[in-house]
Amino acid sequence: MDINIGLILLAMLALIGLGLIIWKLTSKKAPPLPPVAEEKPVVAPPTVVPPKKSWRERLSQGLALSRQGVWGKIENIFGRGEMTDEAMEELEALLYGADLGTQLVGEMLKELRQQMSVRKNTLDNFKAYFYETLKSRMAPIQNQVSEELFDVGKKGPQTVTIMVVGVNGVGKTTTIGKLATRLSRQGAKVVVGACDTFRAAAVDQLEIWCQRAGAQMVRAKEGASPSGVGYEALKTALSIKADYCILDTAGRLHTKGNLMDELKKSKEVLAKLEPTAPQHILLVLDAITGQNALKQAQEFHKTLGLTGLIFTKCDGSSKAGSAVGIVQELKLPITYIGVGEDVEDLDRFVVDDYLSLLLNYVH
Repeated sequence: MDINIGLILLAMLALIGLGLIIWKLTSKKAPPLPPVAEEKPVVAPPTVVPPKKSWRERLSQGLALSRQGVWGKIENIFGRGEMTDEAMEELEALLYGADLGTQLVGEMLKELRQQMSVRKNTLDNFKAYFYETLKSRMAPIQNQVSEELFDVGKKGPQTVTIMVVGVNGVGKTTTIGKLATRLSRQGAKVVVGACDTFRAAAVDQLEIWCQRAGAQMVRAKEGASPSGVGYEALKTALSIKADYCILDTAGRLHTKGNLMDELKKSKEVLAKLEPTAPQHILLVLDAITGQNALKQAQEFHKTLGLTGLIFTKCDGSSKAGSAVGIVQELKLPITYIGVGEDVEDLDRFVVDDYLSLLLNYVH
């Protein structure tokens, strides 16, 4: 009996001891878990925005074909040193190829032969000659351009009406859109008349430009009278005291007399509303056509009495030098020059910038 009790007590003590051991083992704190690293948001690399090109850079790029294709070759001729008869013949062919015009090329060749006998025949001297000669032909005419075409702050209180003409394909509608945008960005109130009623696509394109520019557009049904649309556009511009009224016109072939007469009618209708309108009649010329554009300009000038030119698409042609001959022949200034499709690719024509970049000449 006593033995049994003793065994029972021993068993109970053993169980108690085992329980204590288990309790100690289970009561130990588990080691802390390593901290969970916070997930950092994935940040996209910054977008690299290329620096915006200045107008001079755009113009230089636009004149690259003419500079390299024509004037670069002329530079190579003078860079050889002595001007032989063979070199002069090569120079003559290049100058005619540059579409400067027969009269101007003849004058320059005569003067160059005289220059070679009295001046040191260095490349810099010849570059200076070309620059000074071409500038002397252009600058007096370019000085006639009215500042109100470029700066709304330079115009008077009256609405300035600008009639833009040209044959199909020269970039007339696009040029008008760029011009409206340029003037609107200065705070000018601009009304655009979509007078090219024969091409619905041209009117739709112009409407998009006007929406972007914040300009008001006046349009009519397809096939409506172009002169009637011009009349309504100017009437609207005068009623809201707009700064500018720019009129697109149907692309005309200068050889089609009846179409040219329609342009003349459009001009005369405007004068019924405002005796001095249109103050400016600008012809858009495509640089690709070179001296062939001169015939166009002569016919438009005879019919309408042009006040200036807009020279477009210089970036796609090696004949951008033809501007010199056209200005001299017509005695009409170039107001704007275009070198691409973007709105910033149209800017004021400045003869110093044009010639220095065309000839690669620093003066």
